[in-house]
Amino acid sequence: MRRCLLTLPALFLLAPAFAATYYVDGSVEKASDKAAGTEAAPWKTISRAASAPELKPGDTVLIKSGVYREAVHIKVSGTVGKPITFAAAPGARVVIKASEIVKGPWKKLKSDPAVKEPYPNAFTDIWKITLGDEFFADKDFPGCYDDKSRRWVSQVFIEDRQPLQRIGPDPIYGNDGGTRLTTVGRGLADMVENSFFFDATDQTLYIEVGGEPGWYSIEVGVRGWALTADQVHDVVIRGLQMRQNRQPGGQWPMVSIGRCERVIVDGCTIQESDFAGLGIGSNKRCIVRNCDLSYNGNTGLGMGQCEDCTVEDCTLTFNNYRRFHPGWHCGGMKCIPANKRCTIQRCESAYNVWSPGIWFDADNEDIRIIDNVVHHNGTDGIFFEINGHATPDSRGGLIAGNLSYSNYGRGIYISGSQRVWVVHNTVAGNDGGIIVMPREEKFTIEEDQVLNNLLLDNYVRADTITRGCDLILFMAATGQEWDPGKRTITSDHSDYNLYANTTWTPTMRHSWNPNNTLQQWRERFGEDIHSRLMPVEFDVSGTGFKLLTTKGLDGACALPTALDWKPKTPGRVGSAITRWP
Repeated sequence: MRRCLLTLPALFLLAPAFAATYYVDGSVEKASDKAAGTEAAPWKTISRAASAPELKPGDTVLIKSGVYREAVHIKVSGTVGKPITFAAAPGARVVIKASEIVKGPWKKLKSDPAVKEPYPNAFTDIWKITLGDEFFADKDFPGCYDDKSRRWVSQVFIEDRQPLQRIGPDPIYGNDGGTRLTTVGRGLADMVENSFFFDATDQTLYIEVGGEPGWYSIEVGVRGWALTADQVHDVVIRGLQMRQNRQPGGQWPMVSIGRCERVIVDGCTIQESDFAGLGIGSNKRCIVRNCDLSYNGNTGLGMGQCEDCTVEDCTLTFNNYRRFHPGWHCGGMKCIPANKRCTIQRCESAYNVWSPGIWFDADNEDIRIIDNVVHHNGTDGIFFEINGHATPDSRGGLIAGNLSYSNYGRGIYISGSQRVWVVHNTVAGNDGGIIVMPREEKFTIEEDQVLNNLLLDNYVRADTITRGCDLILFMAATGQEWDPGKRTITSDHSDYNLYANTTWTPTMRHSWNPNNTLQQWRERFGEDIHSRLMPVEFDVSGTGFKLLTTKGLDGACALPTALDWKPKTPGRVGSAITRWP
């Protein structure tokens, strides 16, 4: 009998390769980017780790607690099943800031004899400081340091979390007559408490706060990005906080994931951006999970030209605090253009100023917006416009299982989109319910389906007028508004919905204004034949929602298996989410 004996080198070749763990700890004196990156000899900056040649697929970088004032650019990749992970160490609070502290000394404006007040005591509580060139030296934007016309201040924060109101036109968005960003005041004379004004001619920053600036931490956004990942794959970014950038010019996000594949952003907090918090563009199979994308200047999340990407279990609240015009991409999330087979699920999008909660715009295909809660947004809860037109067979997507309530606009608005299924949603207490309307000639509505939804009191009442209605499904009727005649758009349908008639009479519209009762709706247009009226009680208390009626909500129709989504209770109308929070 022959034996095959493996030599010692051969055994090493067969042994599995073990992943390594590296450490970043900027708070310890011995940390150095020239160190080995071990726990005993950690790297000082996250940037060092982000491009470390030592990193191999499956390796992990653990980051210890601290504030890291740097722009991190991830340039390494893992492999399928073996991502490279950048994560906060267990129990660590890791904050990447694109801002710098203004250390003083501050001078009181009123004590300057050369300053003449426009009216008595105008400058009593205003302080000033000249910012050094180091505040305008972001290496990611060549020319900023040399070109003084590009030196501006767009964000100032007091005590870490509170942004001051900018006084005067914004250098990027405020030069178009205010159609993009609301301009507050013109100069020093218009300052109020908790505001700032920046004079670019001599780089002087003026602020008005309650007391002396030296009592507080004052921070100015100076870098365009806090973190980026470009053209990398198989990377995980977990548990990091990123805040306070300076917009270099244009619609840039503070955290950018672009042209990547299989990148996961998990458990991160991205707040206080100048414009967008997180931008994901031209990516494939990426995931944003368990993230807090709130308190950003314009938008919590922007997504464009992505394929097979997922945003799930995220919070998007109080965005657009800089008060951009409602049509200027703002809101909880703005997804434009041409995303394909992407999913938004189990997210909360709420309290976004003058803007929608979830917004898809321009040639998106096969989008799934499912099981989300959208409420108290400044305009629509879910806004889905001019989508599904890339090819004749393009499908807009599926809007299913969502709870949309108390939005200062429409609960769900389908605008100029084709082949969209709006099913099993609960739409309650909005200024309008579910709206399906065309746009200009190219952006028609075709084969849109509104099925199995629960619609509750989507009206605005005043002393002399009631506005809004539960459903608008455009018909292009040939007669007068109030005597509609024959419909000419026939491929869009609504049925098996439940309209609550507790203390109000539900109405449906075939264009923007004329009301139809359910009976008229059936007789004139043949829609909602199997839908019902039923007293349904619900409560919106403070900012929460509770469905009080639990019986009699059955009667939903079966959905085509091609939708690849099933409600948790298939025979019941509306969303499975009956209470929030």
